[in-house]
Amino acid sequence: MKRTHISTPEPSSKFNKVSCAECEEEQVVYSHATSKVACNSCGNVITQPTGSLAILNGKVLKSAE
Repeated sequence: MKRTHISTPEPSSKFNKVSCAECEEEQVVYSHATSKVACNSCGNVITQPTGSLAILNGKVLKSAE
């Protein structure tokens, strides 16, 4: 017996394409990153981990769910 009224859970995390604030380099980062992510070209910190969502230091261009 199938229960169609029970919805399947969807994740709240996603991958974001973030542009660096200093050099405009684009990089794909995880929304719930657990470690600091630095820019590949200038070394500026793009994401800072917290307990839940990471703090993004840059402009989010796209997000993939």
